[in-house]
Amino acid sequence: MVVGPPPFLMPAVRQAWGQAGIDLQGPYNTLEFASRVVEANVDGAIIDVHYDAPTLLSVVEVLDAFAMPALFAGGRTSPTGGFVLSADPGTINAIVRHLMGSEEKTIQ
Repeated sequence: MVVGPPPFLMPAVRQAWGQAGIDLQGPYNTLEFASRVVEANVDGAIIDVHYDAPTLLSVVEVLDAFAMPALFAGGRTSPTGGFVLSADPGTINAIVRHLMGSEEKTIQ
């Protein structure tokens, strides 16, 4: 599940994840995602790190209530590090490994 504004999940990124066998649901804005969590069949959430702190906290609290693993990501590489929601296979692997709690390679 992707939580963020529509530009956060670019069509090329969605396509790359799909080609890797991963169906990204969303992006859902912060007002609608809570209702989606209730009915979702997902393994984790990727949250746009650019939301303000109170919004990020409320999103994480909802996800925690459903024991859904989550991580924060940006749309571009940052000099300070962090996850990037991109089409790069290495980045896809890193996000999936983190959400699934595994160090194994997940896609080729």
